Amino acid sequence: MQQGEVNERFTRWLGDPAVAAGLNMPGATMGLDSFRAYVGSFDNIWRNLLAIRMLDDEPIGLIMTEIDPRHRIGSLHLIVGDKAQRRLQTSFEATRLAIWHMFVERKLEKLTFEPLARNHAAVMACRLGMLRLEGTLLSHRLDAKTGERLDQLIFALSLDEFKKRLRAVPTLPVFEGPGLSRHFVRDTARSFGRS
Repeated sequence: MQQGEVNERFTRWLGDPAVAAGLNMPGATMGLDSFRAYVGSFDNIWRNLLAIRMLDDEPIGLIMTEIDPRHRIGSLHLIVGDKAQRRLQTSFEATRLAIWHMFVERKLEKLTFEPLARNHAAVMACRLGMLRLEGTLLSHRLDAKTGERLDQLIFALSLDEFKKRLRAVPTLPVFEGPGLSRHFVRDTARSFGRS
């Protein structure tokens, strides 16, 4: 995502109480200039901010990734800002695409997802994605509005687990788009030992 793409749509998402609670944002909505500056703070190498888009290129959400190149690990955070698209399937598909990108294209070996325990949609997306719950950080965050202590969950997926799933899943996902060959998924699965 680039600073020039930022418009009022994104600041409306951040002002939505459901999004603000999931991100643990304080009550004040981030303004357009502040959000543009935030977007500009990403180097798009180790810290990435990606827009989740529909086929017509309309953005419906955001994925933030942070990569530790030395340890080949990454973390993902995702929001679906567009209320009309806030279905579990949308979050699940966006997460699945991000996982493929991080493991296959960025060559990472482990991913973590760290939603607040109260963020039921994010927790459910992690569970449906069959991510492993590695732990609970009790009273790990402060609620930005109330100061209450909040639990944070750590879900994870290793490269070996990702490969095993690709070898075992009955139907491979279909990814289409610029820069992807028709056989991208099939070839990747074969490289992981799928017959």
